[in-house]
Amino acid sequence: MKPIVTGVLGYGFSGRIFHCPFIDAHEHFELKTVVQRHANTAKDDYPYIHVAKDYQELLDDEEIELVVITTPSHLHFEHAKQALEKNKHVLIEKPYTATYEQAVELNRIADERNLFISAYQNRRYDGDFLTLSELKKQGMFEKLYEVNMVWDFHYPVQEENWREQDYEGANFVFDLGAHFIDQAIHLFGEPRDLYSISKKVREGSKVNDWFEILFDYGDYVARIKHSCAALIEEPRYTIQTNQGTYQFHKMGEQEPQLIQGVRPLDPDYGDNALYDYYKLDGTMEKRRVVKGNYLMFYTQMAKAIRLGEQPEVTKESAAKVIQYLERIANR
Repeated sequence: MKPIVTGVLGYGFSGRIFHCPFIDAHEHFELKTVVQRHANTAKDDYPYIHVAKDYQELLDDEEIELVVITTPSHLHFEHAKQALEKNKHVLIEKPYTATYEQAVELNRIADERNLFISAYQNRRYDGDFLTLSELKKQGMFEKLYEVNMVWDFHYPVQEENWREQDYEGANFVFDLGAHFIDQAIHLFGEPRDLYSISKKVREGSKVNDWFEILFDYGDYVARIKHSCAALIEEPRYTIQTNQGTYQFHKMGEQEPQLIQGVRPLDPDYGDNALYDYYKLDGTMEKRRVVKGNYLMFYTQMAKAIRLGEQPEVTKESAAKVIQYLERIANR
């Protein structure tokens, strides 16, 4: 398979941690250009690349086939539309867009031009979620009583951060809710109804930084919750079933590893955590999660672009997540 020549727009946390290491490591991608306006650290990390100071320069490069958008989320629509209009495939860091209308418009343009577009739902490839998907395939979730999906941390207000400015679609509900809503729909389907509440709990916060969303599936409820003011985290996933209870305690290990400088092809890279399986007889068994690697996202994307295969994260599912987030934001 011919490598997909790729340009990355932005070299902040997302571009530096979640995208460039995987494009660099994956045999089916070639990292050619990074747009970094105010520094050259991308060149320090990847000496072979070109660092552009202007997005238009990347767009005008006819060799570049795929553009990865890692700019602040309120700019996603504008930047993605420009890339599509230059006949580039597009991957957008989540959230996909700020509104459902924008998501539908991007999908329409991609369809008209026969281009790939998707949202970067890398958390589908965390070891804990891969394990949940495997448990479902094994029939362990045929009778569910309750699902809890929690992403808590302690994050003091950072007034200069774009997530704290109350831009449309640029907040913690869209940023973190996008992952769990995608996961809930992927595992359990669309709910019959939803209920939500969100609040500003940190002193001086301009944006909602605490939220709870309930997906009503009829016989059970899936609870999605986040707090920016949690010194003690709730378990990340707790799944109550008639086969027992499955509990996962921490977010996957890949992000901390990447921050520490571990690379995707290093033998020690990937999830290796233990989770708890509480059996009906009252005993508990420690089990190891499936080993995740975000390279898996890039593999399925390469197959979608080069071979025309159905991507695991479709543009329709990306838009559906925004539709739910918009409903939540408007309550």
